[in-house]
Amino acid sequence: MNFIHLKRVMMLASVVALSFFDAFSQEVGDRLPIKSGTDFIYPLDVPMSLSGNYGELRSNHFHAGIDFRVGGVVGAPIHATADGYVSRITVGPSGYGNALYITHSNGFVSVYGHMHCFKDEIAEFVRGKQYETESFRQDISLSPEQFPVKQGDYIGKAGNTGSSGGPHLHFEIRDEKGQCTNAFARGYLNIPDNLPPTFRNVVFYGFGWVGGIPESYYVGMPQKGVISLPKHSYVCIDAYDRQEGTNAKLAVNEYKVWLDSTLLYHFTLGEVPGAWGRDINSLIEFKQKVVRGRTYVKSYIEPGNRLQDRIKGSNYGIITLEDTLRHRVRIQVKDIGNNTSTRSYTVKRVDSLFMGKLPDSAQVNYGAWFLPNFYKTDGFKLYIPQGVLYNSINLSADTLDTRVTPYAPVWSVASNRIALRKAVSVTLGCNLPDSLISKAFIAHVYKGGSLGYAGGKYDTLKREMSANVLSLGNFTVAVDTVAPEITPTIANNAVVKGNTVVFRLRDRLSGIKDYRVEIDGHWVLAEHDAKTRRIIIPLQHAKIARGKKHSLVFEAVDNCGNGSRLKRVFTW
Repeated sequence: MNFIHLKRVMMLASVVALSFFDAFSQEVGDRLPIKSGTDFIYPLDVPMSLSGNYGELRSNHFHAGIDFRVGGVVGAPIHATADGYVSRITVGPSGYGNALYITHSNGFVSVYGHMHCFKDEIAEFVRGKQYETESFRQDISLSPEQFPVKQGDYIGKAGNTGSSGGPHLHFEIRDEKGQCTNAFARGYLNIPDNLPPTFRNVVFYGFGWVGGIPESYYVGMPQKGVISLPKHSYVCIDAYDRQEGTNAKLAVNEYKVWLDSTLLYHFTLGEVPGAWGRDINSLIEFKQKVVRGRTYVKSYIEPGNRLQDRIKGSNYGIITLEDTLRHRVRIQVKDIGNNTSTRSYTVKRVDSLFMGKLPDSAQVNYGAWFLPNFYKTDGFKLYIPQGVLYNSINLSADTLDTRVTPYAPVWSVASNRIALRKAVSVTLGCNLPDSLISKAFIAHVYKGGSLGYAGGKYDTLKREMSANVLSLGNFTVAVDTVAPEITPTIANNAVVKGNTVVFRLRDRLSGIKDYRVEIDGHWVLAEHDAKTRRIIIPLQHAKIARGKKHSLVFEAVDNCGNGSRLKRVFTW
């Protein structure tokens, strides 16, 4: 397919897809920075240094705040960034862990995530709710009079709770619409930034259309001299920003690509609505992310990417070499301080090197990016709702020769290198004995035959199981009959000298659904740290007498209903 034909296809697709994008037009139209009406202050006492900034390219999302370093240890005091009141408190084993939300007079909200602890009055209030609901997890909304704060008030300590990779404070300032702002770009906070971004890597991909479906293939990294390219290609950029006083690899704010004097691609990050987070997978070269774990921003602009509202360019970001003369590809990256770095490459079209790189068009089963798609074959069904795809794809599914369970074959569905905005439905025919129906689930099948839990529901009449999944690839039906593992760190009849008892909780297949700890017959708080699989029981809050023997019962259940129970007698 040539690019004149491509433009016609894209114009037709745009007409068909207008209703799809209308739902987002209001969000896109009103995104200019606004004044806060509030003077925010830096919320820590330690010198300001970043381990993460707004817009970093994370897994399935853009980083929605600022990560402040705290010296590698928990316990740095946190202060309210402005007057307001604590409007929300969340506690959980993952995500932001312990987090406070403070609403300010202008409607803005500041967020403090991964906290080690809250100030005493708030901590006591939260514990009361945990004992009242008999749940470690909490999501509490509060009224203005309950916990008012003044700018600079102590609210707790920085920590490492939730999905944190080390002690730090995750900090956000959200506007009155709930949009997380880029606090440095808006000038709410300031930090010196005189260092330009750094290129870590650049790679080129060949590009073409097969039966109306875009296909690409790896060309390679630039070497010295003239780079050989096919007629159509695009460039992928791995770059990060730097700042004084930190080794952190921070987000780049702006990417530009030129072919000679023509601007092919210009992406400016700006502020991304949280609901658009997964569109990051269309911005980046998703195949590199899946195969090598590397994050490259690509110049090719996919038609279903909502981030097009902040992308300018021509020819869909594709490098088209109409002749065999030498041309110049220039790349520029810029941070929010307008520090820039540039790379430039000499390229030349050499068709003979890339013959046969694209797949055979006879094997294409067209799935349009702007329509719902349904694929069915004997023993398998796939439903892709409208608005899930970023690009048209080759819809296909077939069984692999090797089984990993006796209940269903392994189905290879399209490719796990296809990015999805939302979940799709997969349905597999399966042969399950009645005794295992409650233990069965659809499983992702990974390299080496390892399994990943995807859940699902079994239809006894149709003898098939369905699940919603966020990635394509290989699937089968598996069962989990093994109960969670509860590992104590104290022996039976032990004397506990500290103020905590720690257990480890793990399920190797379907995952932990719930757990419960009782001491002397009543529920006690047991804090869950998902990343370390630890269950921490603070005995000083367990409402038990010191110097006496106590009976502890720990129960856990996984997502397939398998349960474990462990007893311990201890003296504290």
